[in-house]
Amino acid sequence: MNAYAWCPTAEFTEHGNIAAFCRRHGVEGGYRALQARSVADPEWFWERAVEDIGIVWHLRPERMCDESGGIAFTRWFPGGRTNLVDSCLERHVRQGRGRAPALRWEREDGTRGVLAYDEVTALSARAAGGLRRLGVGAGDRVACHLPPGPEAFALIFACARIGAILVPLFSGFGARALAVRLVDSGARVLVTARTSGRHGRPHDMAAVARRAVAEAPDVRQLVVVPEQPAGPGERVPATGWDEVLAAEPAATVSLDAAAPFLLLHTSGTTGRPKGAVHTHGGFTAQVGSETRFNLDLRPDDVVFWVTDPGWIMFPLVVVGAALAGACVLAYEGAIDHPDAGRLRRLLDAHEVTVFGSSPSLSRTMLRADPPRPAAPSRVRVLGSTGEPWTEEAWHWYFAEFGGGRSPVINICGGTEVGGSLLASAPTLPQSPRGFAGPCLGIDARVEDDSGTEVPEGRIGELVVRRSWPGMTRGLWRARERFADAYFSRRPGRWSHGDLVSRVGQERFVHGRLDDVIKVAGKRLGPAEAEDAALTDPALAEAAAVGVPDPVKGESLWLFAVPVPGRTLDTADLERIRRRVADALGAAFRPGRVVPVPGLPKTRNGKVMRRLVRALATGADPGDLSALVDPASLDAIRAAADGPAGHRP
Repeated sequence: MNAYAWCPTAEFTEHGNIAAFCRRHGVEGGYRALQARSVADPEWFWERAVEDIGIVWHLRPERMCDESGGIAFTRWFPGGRTNLVDSCLERHVRQGRGRAPALRWEREDGTRGVLAYDEVTALSARAAGGLRRLGVGAGDRVACHLPPGPEAFALIFACARIGAILVPLFSGFGARALAVRLVDSGARVLVTARTSGRHGRPHDMAAVARRAVAEAPDVRQLVVVPEQPAGPGERVPATGWDEVLAAEPAATVSLDAAAPFLLLHTSGTTGRPKGAVHTHGGFTAQVGSETRFNLDLRPDDVVFWVTDPGWIMFPLVVVGAALAGACVLAYEGAIDHPDAGRLRRLLDAHEVTVFGSSPSLSRTMLRADPPRPAAPSRVRVLGSTGEPWTEEAWHWYFAEFGGGRSPVINICGGTEVGGSLLASAPTLPQSPRGFAGPCLGIDARVEDDSGTEVPEGRIGELVVRRSWPGMTRGLWRARERFADAYFSRRPGRWSHGDLVSRVGQERFVHGRLDDVIKVAGKRLGPAEAEDAALTDPALAEAAAVGVPDPVKGESLWLFAVPVPGRTLDTADLERIRRRVADALGAAFRPGRVVPVPGLPKTRNGKVMRRLVRALATGADPGDLSALVDPASLDAIRAAADGPAGHRP
């Protein structure tokens, strides 16, 4: 029997959104009964859920979903027309809640402000008009390279208003990482900031953006917040944000429910980043369900999730909170600057009631010099996503930071999921690090390689047997890659790649099957780091892996093979670290660069990163039958243990 750390209170079991939904629709048995019915009869559940969430239909769908094309090509809300701006903003203004706060924002230097729903509605309409004046129309891609703040918040709705597709880009990316995503998306416009601040130091975002657009021929216009004119000889003209806002407001257009809203890149183990496509109907329904039923968002909530506009959690929280009529706090800067008490002061000053972060932030705060931050008593829900918890960090987050008062709502999904596959529920008891199970409407199982559901306590892969509204509608310009990435190993089922076990009715996540590196919750494909390192003329080959880190969850290590006749000295290793950081962003600066004479490869020449990581961490390398030269492992093991560093 589980030793639960938290048991639900009447605030959730009697007065929460799940309880109200179950009463309204005659569901006996609470969340678990509702989850079972949502899977058995998705038409029944989603018809009622989208009404409860508040989605505005300009033309009602013919039905909730058409599964005749199979799981990979299920059509959600066929025949329906909508625009998420109407559901998220204009609906509240029409209902007389225009003066309710929609966004609170603060920068590291203490600058702060508040925007109401009617102000965000007007701001996004003017920004949409400005984008139109720059030649942006329905289906065109607009890239967002901004720190958290009012501009990023407004740009989400400005793009949606005119049917443009938002391409979020991490504000800490280097020029190469930006350029790859700009080229893949074919973005016409890039919106960036002149600078952003972190730990008291300015980061020249506009300079990075200019280097990126020089390699992205489809970009026709650079918009800089607040303003920075183009330099002499630059191909792409620059426009100030104020000039964009000076345009005539654009009206909200009616769109097919399947119209793309979001093109967000996620990294795989090989090749270039892949762009997941999310729609006005599907993304809105999915995140609306999760934020309403799992996070229990209500109109008087203030939600603060420590994230960046370039990651899935920013649009998820923005859209989900706006559907609920709640308020979002956007903070630009380091959460521990000038000291660890900054987080507590933010929560107090902005009256935050729902707070979310990654486990890596908890590990950082856990090791901070006293006083460690603690959440004010008004925080009623804690959220978590990005990576698996350690036991120590979870207990600190729940007991010390949260005071043991609030549920920890773990959510697990990803960019291509458009939300979550597994989540906690505030109406169910919780074990440390655990998930209640699949989200509402998610038909998920944990299977072994043969497709058999694994018994309790065993680890298997998370597999989904039917489509869900938030599932990416495909990968941008890569239909075959989409089918291969998620359905080739288990035809007719989504292979998610997460390793999961079950204890009782709870689920526990143990990591990933693939080689994706997650530094403080930020996903990076090894190929990107390797490509950046190999611009150094001293290198012949490189392999990037993630190794456990007590604070970041994983640290990026780079195993580097020098060109023939050369050795790598300390200066070379530091230069390579700088190259990777300059190309991909400071967050991805390698923790170590380890010189090695060669890399383990298969007979067809593929680098076996799995073995490299095992050697770096001291783990069992497992099956070596595909390896060409087993002796290469001894050299890597010796280098990982050598004077350049140590095993974690």
